[in-house]
Amino acid sequence: MPNILLVEDDKIIAESITFSLESDSFKVSCCDMGNDALKQLNESGIDLVLLDIGLPDISGFDVLRKIRKTSEVPVIIITARDAEADIVLGLEGLGADDYVTKPLSPRVLVARVKAQLRRAEVQPDTSNETLSVVTKSKQAFEINKDLHQILLHGEVVGLTRAECKILMHMVEHPNRVHSKEHLLSVMHDRPTGAGENTIVTHIRHIRVALNKIDPDNEYIDNLRGLGYSLTL
Repeated sequence: MPNILLVEDDKIIAESITFSLESDSFKVSCCDMGNDALKQLNESGIDLVLLDIGLPDISGFDVLRKIRKTSEVPVIIITARDAEADIVLGLEGLGADDYVTKPLSPRVLVARVKAQLRRAEVQPDTSNETLSVVTKSKQAFEINKDLHQILLHGEVVGLTRAECKILMHMVEHPNRVHSKEHLLSVMHDRPTGAGENTIVTHIRHIRVALNKIDPDNEYIDNLRGLGYSLTL
């Protein structure tokens, strides 16, 4: 029986969703605080997270960002926000698997939960994958695309899925210039019309994450008017 973690502070909505899921033989664990959700996710086997954005303690986006640092559990965002920027941030910037706006149909939500669980079932077990290594003197980047994970000095670099794609590409193609437009296509796995300022933000986050692990080295160079380069 799949275990669903529902993070929703509206009791009426939470009760409606819980009833629909339990009627379809799902086990549902509920909480109304983001920090409680993170604690519960770490302590019990959760197969999928239904995550509201407007939580009383911390933003659901912050909850998702923290989840993606350690877990690839499927996450479906549930929110009253329908702005394009919020959708892009949730799905592409932070690595949500789906996005449902309120008011929602419980039957549609259950169908989407089932679809995400089916996708999770067919994912290969990559826990024993050999990591590829690119060295910088005595330093090393270790990457694993299947786990969406990069290590520096043996420590996991805390990045969103989109940022991980960008850094992986730069590590695999060091000492060359990558334009913002090209990095956008890398992030989306296809050409995209998204704004190039998105890359500026992601590069800044990547630099901060690398600096936390290795404050003595500046890995990414900004070549004004051209793009970015990872120097190895």
